[in-house]
Amino acid sequence: MKLHIGEWISFHQLQHFVRIHENLGVLIAFLIPFVDSFLGIIPLGAICATNVNIFGFWTGFLATYVGSVLGTTGMYFLLKKTGARWIDSFIPQKKKENTSMGWLNNSGFGPVFLWFCIPFCPSFITNIFASMSKIRPIFYISGFTMGKLVALLLISFIGQDLDDFIEEPMETILVLLAILILWFVGKKVEKKFMTQRANNE
Repeated sequence: MKLHIGEWISFHQLQHFVRIHENLGVLIAFLIPFVDSFLGIIPLGAICATNVNIFGFWTGFLATYVGSVLGTTGMYFLLKKTGARWIDSFIPQKKKENTSMGWLNNSGFGPVFLWFCIPFCPSFITNIFASMSKIRPIFYISGFTMGKLVALLLISFIGQDLDDFIEEPMETILVLLAILILWFVGKKVEKKFMTQRANNE
């Protein structure tokens, strides 16, 4: 039985693709999440689980994380400069206010961070709406950078050995603690920028 992770690819096919290009080393583990940030075809969780299983925990996790963050940042600024204007013209104003775009317009670091902490959140779609919204880039980028860190660490822990994760509650506690610490740091950064903005105005 094949576990399908998208319309065009199964989890086994993804693993097979990575294995036949394993001679490229960690480069292939980096390139897949980087390129997929511009396409949105394969769930990031599936990519991370594949990389961790093939390249080991830290190598697989770091390659996926760096590739995804750089790709998402690149896609965000690309849309911000070009594509967002074209997409924006096809979305009625009322619909913008009732969708993710309306939510992002009034968001800071906190909500973005918590959203991207969800392992299988639709980051590709969120990136499109964020590029058209009024959210400050520093809040959005810092939010998804830290949020993806938590989400991918969680997926890596689970993907490496599901039984150990269930049987060892300490790992779960450490993941939750990491979420709280990163959220606290991000809120401090957000408060600092908001204060600076208020002083400038």
